[in-house]
Amino acid sequence: MPFEPRLNPHLDRARAHAARWARRMGMFDEEYVQWPQRWSEEKFTRADFPLFIALTHPDADARELELVTDWHLALWFVDDLFLPLHRRDHDHASAAAQVDRLMRFLPLDGLPRPLTPRNPVERAFADLWTGTAATMSPRWRARFTASVRRFLDGVLWELDHVEHAVTDLIEYLGARRDFGGLQFTAVLMEHAAGELPADVLRDRELRTAVDAFVDAVSLHNDIVSYDREVEEGTVGNNGVEVARQAFRLNRREATALVDGLLTARVDTLAHAPAAVPAPGGALHRVAGGLLPVAPTDRPLRAGRRRGRRKAPGAGHVRGLRLLLSTRPNSPEHPPETDPPNSRPEHTT
Repeated sequence: MPFEPRLNPHLDRARAHAARWARRMGMFDEEYVQWPQRWSEEKFTRADFPLFIALTHPDADARELELVTDWHLALWFVDDLFLPLHRRDHDHASAAAQVDRLMRFLPLDGLPRPLTPRNPVERAFADLWTGTAATMSPRWRARFTASVRRFLDGVLWELDHVEHAVTDLIEYLGARRDFGGLQFTAVLMEHAAGELPADVLRDRELRTAVDAFVDAVSLHNDIVSYDREVEEGTVGNNGVEVARQAFRLNRREATALVDGLLTARVDTLAHAPAAVPAPGGALHRVAGGLLPVAPTDRPLRAGRRRGRRKAPGAGHVRGLRLLLSTRPNSPEHPPETDPPNSRPEHTT
C-alpha cells in the first residue's frame, strides 16, 4: 500500500450535520426516494458519504469539513438521482435547461441573486455559494464554477450517450474525467489547503496528479458498479463494457484490462507528492489529499486471472468502498459472467 490514510477527527460531527443538511435541502423528499430508491435516510446513512471527505481532508477543521461535505452531497445528488430523472423521462432539453439554471446560483461576484430555488440542488447551491465564494479570489471563483459546469456538462454528455454509447476506449477515458465530478473534488480541496497560485496550477506534476486521481477513482467505480449499471440500463457508459465491446473481450478479460489501467494510475498518484515542487505548501497538501481515496485493492490481481479470488487487503480504504461499492443491488466484486444478451461473438 503506497500510503497510510488519515481520518479527520471531526467525522462524527460531519455525519450528523450532513444528514440534517440533506434533509433541510429536501434530498429525502418522497419524490426522490421512489426512484431509484437511493436517497432514503436509511440508505444515505449506510453509504456514509462524509467518510470520503474525512479521508480527503484529514486536517480540515469541523466547519470546513461540513462545508466540503455539503458541496459533494449536492453534486452526488445530481449524479445519482436528479439528472437521471430526466433520463427516465427522455427529456434531455429539460435537463440542459436545468443545468443552465443551476449555474445562475453560482454568480462570479459571489453575491446572492433574487432566484427562488425549486429543488434540492438549487437550494444547496444557494445555501453554499455565498459563504464559499467569500474566501475566494475572482480567479479561484472562476475555476470553481468552471469545475461545477464541467461536471454538469459531463452528466449531460452521459445522458446523451446512454442509448448511443462510446465504443472507443480512449474517447471514453477522456470523457470520464468530466462526468465523475472528481475534477471538482480536486479544486475544492484548495478551500481547506489554500488557493494555489496561477504558476503552480500550470505545473505539469500537479496536472498529472489530478488526472491520475480522477482516472483511478473512476476506473475503480466502473469495475465495482458494472452489475448495477447493467440493471439500470446505463452500462454503455462503463469502462469495462467499453473495453469489452472495443476489443471483443469477454467479461473477465475486459475487467482485467481496466484493472491494469487502474493499477498504473494508482502508481502514478502514489509518487505525486514527491514529484511536486515546494514541499510543505498548498500544492503538497492538495497532492497529498488525493492519495487517501486511491483504490489500492482491486478485484482483479494476477492470482484472480489464474482463477483464484484474492482476499481484500486489510488496508483497503473503507471510504472509497462505501462511496463506490456500497450501492443498492451492487456487489462488492463483479461476477465472472457477461451481462445478459450482450456477449460478444469472440470469447475465450
